[in-house]
Amino acid sequence: MSNNDWEEIKRLAADFQRAQLTAASQRLTERNCVEIVNKLIELKLLDVVFTSDGKEYVTPQQLNREIQDELYINGGRLSLTALSQTLGVGLAVVEARISELLRQDKALYLVLGQLVTSSYLDGLCEELDEKLSQDGLISVSELSKSFDLPGDFLQEQLSKRLGKLLHGRQDDQDPSLIYTETFVRRNTARIRGILSAVTKPTPMNPILSKFSNRIPEKLFFTIVDRLITTKRIEGIISGGGSSRSSYFIPAAYSRAQIQWIEGFMNGNGYVDLDAASRLGISDPKAFISKRYPSQQLIFLKSVVLGESLYRQVKESVEESLESPGWIDVSTVLPVSVNGDDVQRLLDSVLAGVKDAVVFDTFIVHKPLIQKLRSSFSILMTDKATKDIASGKYIQLVNEARALDAKQKNVDFGDEDGKGGKKDERRKKAAGGKAGGGTQGRETKTKSTKKKYMAGKHKNDDWSDSEEEAPKSRGKSDQSNIGVDKGKAKKGPTQLDFMSVSEIQKVISKTEVLNDAVGELLESLAQYINGGLQEEYQAVLKTEFDKFMSEKCGKKSQEEVLDKLYKLTSFFQLYNEGLSQFDGDIKTQLEKFLLRSSGQEIVVAATTFVLMEAGLDENSQLMDLPDGTVKESVLALGKSGSAAAFLECLEKVLPPAKKSAKAQYSPAKILDEARKTLLQELENATTDPALYLHITTLILFSLTTDSLLQASGKFVPQIIGFLSTKLERQEHLALKDCQEKVVGLIKMKNSAGSEDARDELLCTLPSLKNIVEKYSKL
Repeated sequence: MSNNDWEEIKRLAADFQRAQLTAASQRLTERNCVEIVNKLIELKLLDVVFTSDGKEYVTPQQLNREIQDELYINGGRLSLTALSQTLGVGLAVVEARISELLRQDKALYLVLGQLVTSSYLDGLCEELDEKLSQDGLISVSELSKSFDLPGDFLQEQLSKRLGKLLHGRQDDQDPSLIYTETFVRRNTARIRGILSAVTKPTPMNPILSKFSNRIPEKLFFTIVDRLITTKRIEGIISGGGSSRSSYFIPAAYSRAQIQWIEGFMNGNGYVDLDAASRLGISDPKAFISKRYPSQQLIFLKSVVLGESLYRQVKESVEESLESPGWIDVSTVLPVSVNGDDVQRLLDSVLAGVKDAVVFDTFIVHKPLIQKLRSSFSILMTDKATKDIASGKYIQLVNEARALDAKQKNVDFGDEDGKGGKKDERRKKAAGGKAGGGTQGRETKTKSTKKKYMAGKHKNDDWSDSEEEAPKSRGKSDQSNIGVDKGKAKKGPTQLDFMSVSEIQKVISKTEVLNDAVGELLESLAQYINGGLQEEYQAVLKTEFDKFMSEKCGKKSQEEVLDKLYKLTSFFQLYNEGLSQFDGDIKTQLEKFLLRSSGQEIVVAATTFVLMEAGLDENSQLMDLPDGTVKESVLALGKSGSAAAFLECLEKVLPPAKKSAKAQYSPAKILDEARKTLLQELENATTDPALYLHITTLILFSLTTDSLLQASGKFVPQIIGFLSTKLERQEHLALKDCQEKVVGLIKMKNSAGSEDARDELLCTLPSLKNIVEKYSKL
């Protein structure tokens, strides 16, 4: 500060003093005083604090003194808001002054907006000490609610004064509890008395309730744990730990349980879990495992088996399976073991046992079952001979053949008057896959399978692809002429060997089963019945083959050869028909021919060479001796062209006799094929797609003097070929019919399909007229 400033201050002070000594008219106004003070504050020559109303000033030192005075007057505890109102200054000013006071005085505390002194806390501890001496226990959480102070702050301050102003001790597990030694000893005595009088498992909740919440739960269980640890009471806390849901189990009760478990296990080799539960053991399996840690116990649903009893059962099973070959496990197990437990036990017992079959509680060695089955061999042969001699089996075979022959006469279109099948035929005819461009159609076919042996038959499904070629078993003289036939339906019932009761009666006479109960005999009879029935069908077939071989073996071989000549003649005519085409169409037709007629010839040729070699039909080509014939038959089925197929076939077939050549001359075969196709045409009048298919095959045969093996997808190509063989109007009629068939197929069952079908049926007579015209030429 410069001398000039100081001189100015002195001058002003003198003026101020003179003004105060002068008359009232010469005194400074309040406004002047305010300006003077503001100037001093501005020059930082004066440090004052404004009151809330702004009419008074107070220095910070004076404000500190007033705060301490108010705190003393209020007993050492005062809120900041009340202090601000009392002193008439802002809360921010009070907080600033208190912050300074807290730095200067470590005996002051600011807690939840309240200023608290150490003297207040000392007085509080003296008050709590009196309460502690009376009640024996105080809780910091309750004090926090009563005195509106944080629990952590209270606990910290009380801990500092323990042993000085507050005579008690903190709980080790819960420091918020403070109690006296007298309180602990008194309650320990009460708890020891109650628990010593308990003789059975007792919930801890009613025991704790007897103290009427006068002792905290944690302290209660701390006392209980200490009593148990120091052996002042004998027992354990179980089922829930240190909580109200736990139980106190006296040692005397536990000893009784252990004695019962050990006595039962030692005497019987097992423990009934239901009995253990009724004894009061909440988890018997865990209890028993704890008592026998070194034993390999078997835990089942109803019992626990000891190691000795389990070993005894396992040894009994192993010995019994050696001789006599079976055992009833229930005879070596406790009565309390139920059926489910028996199955679980057997899974363990049989882990190392091979070739065993389980029937409920019975275990049977597989060699014994095989021995029982083999004992029926002689009976099978005798019964098969009788069934064949009596004509039963031959009748079965004839019925199968008749059914198969009848089925082969039913063509793809079926007959008109069969109600619901009519719509089914329409769907199948319209459902063929497209081929040969946008106008192609594929006729769905069935393959014929003959089964003279009765057994498990499956219903055959319609072939859904041109790639599935029809196959023959070599039992029919009917050849495939453009349109494939239907499969045979379900065959006749098989001849049974024996009923289950008859089988049971036979095996009951077996020496090893003399002591067996009816339940085991019935289970064994049912078990081997299926195998015996299958084996008997094989024996029947073998004996029938012997019978037929002895009776008409030579004739059967001649029939197969005769059929083979006929199929070969048809194949040669089909091959001639292929020469009318070229390119990719010829290749596709050739593949189809090999898959259809060619496969039928392969089956017939295989049957012939096997019979010629003296082998039955159940034999395989690999059973033939090595040589040209075997190699040719194997190559026959792998031929990639019709020419190669015919070349291999010449090496397989013996030279045809004159009678065979005359019977199967190309002219006769061609005439027979045309008659068959014409007959099929008559039966297809309700199926436009099939009618068109057969018409094209007939016209092809009539205009080329050959045959063609083709499915429905080749119809557009055949019509295209016929354009050079027919008159223009005739070819247009075929073309128009084809387009309408394609349109009908696309319409399926939509609206207008019936009208389109009726319109298409009206065009069929024109196709018939074309066929009749060329048939007369």
